[in-house]
Amino acid sequence: MNSTTYPLLMVPLDLEIHSRARHLAAQQSTVEKGKRVYLNALAVYAVHSYLKWLQIQTDLKESDCWNPVKAALSNVADLVILNVGKLECCPVLPQETVILLPDPIENRIGYVAIQFQESLDSVQLLGFAPAFDEGNPPAQLVVSELQPIESLIEQITRLEEAIAFLQTDDSVAVQVRSVLDNTPLSEIVAQFELLYRTGDEFEWRYAGGEILAGSATTVGATRETIQPDDSELQDLAEMLLEKLAEIWGNVA
Repeated sequence: MNSTTYPLLMVPLDLEIHSRARHLAAQQSTVEKGKRVYLNALAVYAVHSYLKWLQIQTDLKESDCWNPVKAALSNVADLVILNVGKLECCPVLPQETVILLPDPIENRIGYVAIQFQESLDSVQLLGFAPAFDEGNPPAQLVVSELQPIESLIEQITRLEEAIAFLQTDDSVAVQVRSVLDNTPLSEIVAQFELLYRTGDEFEWRYAGGEILAGSATTVGATRETIQPDDSELQDLAEMLLEKLAEIWGNVA
Protein backbone atom coordinates (compact mmCIF):
# COMPACT_ATOMS: atom_id res chain seq x y z
CA MET A 1 0.00 0.00 0.00
CA ASN A 2 1.45 3.40 -0.90
CA SER A 3 1.06 6.80 0.72
CA THR A 4 -1.58 8.01 -1.77
CA THR A 5 -4.20 5.95 0.06
CA TYR A 6 -3.74 8.09 3.18
CA PRO A 7 -4.64 11.75 3.73
CA LEU A 8 -1.45 13.74 3.21
CA LEU A 9 -0.22 15.50 6.32
CA MET A 10 0.13 19.29 6.10
CA VAL A 11 2.82 21.02 8.15
CA PRO A 12 2.77 24.85 8.48
CA LEU A 13 5.94 26.90 7.99
CA ASP A 14 5.99 30.17 9.92
CA LEU A 15 7.86 33.39 9.14
CA GLU A 16 10.64 32.63 11.61
CA ILE A 17 11.73 29.44 9.88
CA HIS A 18 11.60 31.19 6.50
CA SER A 19 13.86 33.90 7.90
CA ARG A 20 16.34 31.32 9.23
CA ALA A 21 16.33 29.45 5.92
CA ARG A 22 16.88 32.66 3.93
CA HIS A 23 19.80 33.60 6.18
CA LEU A 24 21.37 30.21 5.54
CA ALA A 25 20.74 30.48 1.79
CA ALA A 26 22.27 33.98 1.63
CA GLN A 27 25.62 32.54 2.74
CA GLN A 28 25.88 30.34 -0.36
CA SER A 29 28.08 31.22 -3.32
CA THR A 30 25.41 30.97 -6.05
CA VAL A 31 21.70 31.55 -6.40
CA GLU A 32 21.22 27.88 -7.34
CA LYS A 33 22.97 26.68 -4.18
CA GLY A 34 21.03 29.19 -2.13
CA LYS A 35 17.69 27.89 -3.43
CA ARG A 36 18.72 24.30 -2.75
CA VAL A 37 19.83 25.09 0.79
CA TYR A 38 16.66 27.11 1.40
CA LEU A 39 14.35 24.26 0.39
CA ASN A 40 16.42 21.68 2.25
CA ALA A 41 16.21 23.74 5.45
CA LEU A 42 12.43 24.09 5.15
CA ALA A 43 12.02 20.37 4.46
CA VAL A 44 14.12 19.41 7.48
CA TYR A 45 12.22 21.81 9.70
CA ALA A 46 8.88 20.41 8.53
CA VAL A 47 9.88 16.87 9.52
CA HIS A 48 11.32 18.19 12.79
CA SER A 49 7.97 19.88 13.56
CA TYR A 50 6.04 16.70 12.79
CA LEU A 51 8.25 14.58 15.03
CA LYS A 52 8.19 17.20 17.78
CA TRP A 53 4.38 17.04 17.69
CA LEU A 54 4.72 13.28 18.24
CA GLN A 55 7.17 13.94 21.11
CA ILE A 56 10.08 12.39 19.22
CA GLN A 57 13.24 14.33 20.00
CA THR A 58 15.40 15.72 17.21
CA ASP A 59 18.48 17.96 17.15
CA LEU A 60 18.51 20.57 14.40
CA LYS A 61 21.87 21.98 15.51
CA GLU A 62 23.58 18.66 14.82
CA SER A 63 22.13 18.38 11.32
CA ASP A 64 24.67 19.12 8.58
CA CYS A 65 22.11 21.04 6.53
CA TRP A 66 22.12 23.82 9.15
CA ASN A 67 25.89 24.24 8.84
CA PRO A 68 26.57 26.82 6.06
CA VAL A 69 29.90 25.22 5.08
CA LYS A 70 28.63 21.64 4.98
CA ALA A 71 25.45 22.72 3.19
CA ALA A 72 27.58 24.41 0.52
CA LEU A 73 29.73 21.35 -0.05
CA SER A 74 26.97 18.78 -0.47
CA ASN A 75 23.27 18.51 -1.17
CA VAL A 76 22.30 17.41 2.33
CA ALA A 77 18.95 17.62 4.12
CA ASP A 78 19.56 15.54 7.21
CA LEU A 79 17.65 15.52 10.48
CA VAL A 80 19.18 13.97 13.58
CA ILE A 81 16.78 11.89 15.68
CA LEU A 82 18.31 11.69 19.12
CA ASN A 83 19.78 8.28 19.97
CA VAL A 84 18.33 6.75 16.79
CA GLY A 85 20.05 8.13 13.69
CA LYS A 86 19.64 10.48 10.74
CA LEU A 87 16.75 10.94 8.33
CA GLU A 88 17.14 12.48 4.91
CA CYS A 89 14.36 15.00 4.18
CA CYS A 90 13.84 15.25 0.43
CA PRO A 91 12.12 18.33 -1.08
CA VAL A 92 9.69 17.53 -3.88
CA LEU A 93 8.77 20.43 -6.15
CA PRO A 94 5.30 20.87 -7.72
CA GLN A 95 4.56 18.30 -10.44
CA GLU A 96 7.61 16.18 -9.63
CA THR A 97 6.95 12.44 -9.46
CA VAL A 98 10.45 11.20 -8.65
CA ILE A 99 13.08 12.20 -6.11
CA LEU A 100 16.68 12.32 -7.28
CA LEU A 101 18.84 11.18 -4.39
CA PRO A 102 22.06 13.05 -3.63
CA ASP A 103 25.28 11.08 -4.04
CA PRO A 104 27.02 10.07 -1.91
CA ILE A 105 24.78 9.76 1.10
CA GLU A 106 25.53 7.60 4.12
CA ASN A 107 24.19 6.48 7.47
CA ARG A 108 20.52 7.26 6.94
CA ILE A 109 17.74 5.33 8.64
CA GLY A 110 15.34 6.41 5.92
CA TYR A 111 14.00 9.10 3.62
CA VAL A 112 10.99 11.39 3.96
CA ALA A 113 9.49 13.17 0.94
CA ILE A 114 8.22 16.72 1.48
CA GLN A 115 5.93 18.23 -1.16
CA PHE A 116 6.28 21.97 -1.84
CA GLN A 117 3.58 24.06 -3.49
CA GLU A 118 3.75 27.51 -5.08
CA SER A 119 2.91 28.95 -1.68
CA LEU A 120 5.53 28.12 0.92
CA ASP A 121 3.40 28.70 3.99
CA SER A 122 2.94 24.93 4.38
CA VAL A 123 4.17 21.63 2.96
CA GLN A 124 2.86 18.08 2.72
CA LEU A 125 4.62 15.01 4.06
CA LEU A 126 4.22 12.60 1.15
CA GLY A 127 5.67 9.41 2.56
CA PHE A 128 8.65 7.44 3.76
CA ALA A 129 11.24 5.02 2.40
CA PRO A 130 13.43 2.99 4.79
CA ALA A 131 17.19 2.77 4.37
CA PHE A 132 18.64 0.73 1.54
CA ASP A 133 21.97 -0.92 0.80
CA GLU A 134 24.56 1.87 0.55
CA GLY A 135 26.70 -0.37 -1.62
CA ASN A 136 24.07 -0.34 -4.36
CA PRO A 137 21.78 2.66 -3.77
CA PRO A 138 19.02 3.66 -6.19
CA ALA A 139 19.47 6.91 -8.07
CA GLN A 140 15.91 7.99 -7.34
CA LEU A 141 12.74 7.27 -5.41
CA VAL A 142 9.33 7.18 -7.09
CA VAL A 143 6.82 9.23 -5.11
CA SER A 144 3.92 6.87 -5.83
CA GLU A 145 5.89 3.95 -4.35
CA LEU A 146 6.62 5.59 -1.00
CA GLN A 147 5.27 4.05 2.17
CA PRO A 148 2.76 6.03 4.29
CA ILE A 149 4.35 8.57 6.61
CA GLU A 150 3.15 6.42 9.51
CA SER A 151 5.82 3.92 8.46
CA LEU A 152 8.44 6.41 9.60
CA ILE A 153 7.15 6.17 13.16
CA GLU A 154 7.11 2.38 12.93
CA GLN A 155 10.72 2.43 11.75
CA ILE A 156 11.82 4.71 14.59
CA THR A 157 10.04 2.44 17.06
CA ARG A 158 11.75 -0.65 15.64
CA LEU A 159 15.17 0.94 16.02
CA GLU A 160 14.41 2.20 19.52
CA GLU A 161 13.28 -1.27 20.59
CA ALA A 162 16.50 -2.84 19.33
CA ILE A 163 18.69 -0.17 20.92
CA ALA A 164 16.86 -0.66 24.22
CA PHE A 165 17.54 -4.40 24.02
CA LEU A 166 21.26 -3.82 23.48
CA GLN A 167 21.32 -1.74 26.66
CA THR A 168 20.02 -4.62 28.79
CA ASP A 169 21.87 -7.28 30.79
CA ASP A 170 20.87 -10.01 28.32
CA SER A 171 23.96 -12.13 27.63
CA VAL A 172 23.80 -11.48 23.88
CA ALA A 173 23.47 -7.73 24.42
CA VAL A 174 26.42 -7.75 26.81
CA GLN A 175 28.57 -9.66 24.30
CA VAL A 176 27.64 -7.30 21.46
CA ARG A 177 28.53 -4.25 23.54
CA SER A 178 31.86 -5.81 24.40
CA VAL A 179 32.93 -6.07 20.75
CA LEU A 180 31.63 -2.69 19.58
CA ASP A 181 34.34 -0.59 21.18
CA ASN A 182 33.18 3.01 20.55
CA THR A 183 30.64 2.25 17.83
CA PRO A 184 27.26 3.79 18.76
CA LEU A 185 24.50 1.27 19.39
CA SER A 186 22.26 3.20 16.99
CA GLU A 187 24.74 2.62 14.17
CA ILE A 188 25.01 -1.12 14.70
CA VAL A 189 21.23 -1.45 15.08
CA ALA A 190 20.61 0.41 11.82
CA GLN A 191 22.93 -1.97 9.97
CA PHE A 192 21.35 -5.08 11.48
CA GLU A 193 17.85 -3.76 10.77
CA LEU A 194 18.78 -3.28 7.11
CA LEU A 195 20.25 -6.79 6.98
CA TYR A 196 17.17 -8.29 8.67
CA ARG A 197 14.77 -6.44 6.37
CA THR A 198 16.51 -6.80 3.01
CA GLY A 199 18.98 -9.67 3.26
CA ASP A 200 18.21 -13.31 2.62
CA GLU A 201 18.22 -15.39 5.79
CA PHE A 202 21.20 -17.44 4.60
CA GLU A 203 23.22 -14.18 4.50
CA TRP A 204 22.48 -13.19 8.08
CA ARG A 205 25.23 -15.11 9.83
CA TYR A 206 28.07 -14.05 7.55
CA ALA A 207 26.98 -10.49 6.77
CA GLY A 208 26.18 -9.98 10.45
CA GLY A 209 29.66 -11.19 11.34
CA GLU A 210 31.13 -8.62 8.98
CA ILE A 211 29.05 -5.87 10.55
CA LEU A 212 30.35 -6.75 13.98
CA ALA A 213 33.89 -6.95 12.66
CA GLY A 214 33.52 -3.50 11.18
CA SER A 215 34.62 -4.78 7.78
CA ALA A 216 31.38 -4.36 5.82
CA THR A 217 28.08 -2.48 5.88
CA THR A 218 26.32 -4.23 3.03
CA VAL A 219 23.99 -7.22 3.07
CA GLY A 220 25.57 -8.87 0.04
CA ALA A 221 28.30 -10.64 1.98
CA THR A 222 29.26 -14.23 1.25
CA ARG A 223 30.98 -16.87 3.33
CA GLU A 224 34.27 -16.40 1.46
CA THR A 225 34.55 -12.77 2.66
CA ILE A 226 34.76 -13.85 6.32
CA GLN A 227 38.00 -15.21 7.71
CA PRO A 228 37.78 -18.44 9.79
CA ASP A 229 38.81 -16.65 12.97
CA ASP A 230 35.66 -14.53 12.68
CA SER A 231 33.45 -17.51 13.50
CA GLU A 232 32.80 -16.22 17.02
CA LEU A 233 31.50 -12.95 15.59
CA GLN A 234 29.33 -14.91 13.17
CA ASP A 235 27.89 -16.91 16.07
CA LEU A 236 27.21 -13.70 17.99
CA ALA A 237 25.61 -12.05 14.94
CA GLU A 238 23.35 -15.07 14.47
CA MET A 239 22.26 -14.94 18.12
CA LEU A 240 21.65 -11.20 17.88
CA LEU A 241 19.50 -11.59 14.78
CA GLU A 242 17.48 -14.29 16.51
CA LYS A 243 16.85 -11.87 19.38
CA LEU A 244 15.93 -9.06 16.99
CA ALA A 245 13.58 -11.38 15.11
CA GLU A 246 11.74 -11.97 18.38
CA ILE A 247 11.50 -8.23 18.97
CA TRP A 248 10.54 -7.19 15.46
CA GLY A 249 8.56 -10.17 14.21
CA ASN A 250 7.76 -10.40 10.53
CA VAL A 251 8.58 -7.43 8.35
CA ALA A 252 5.61 -6.25 6.28
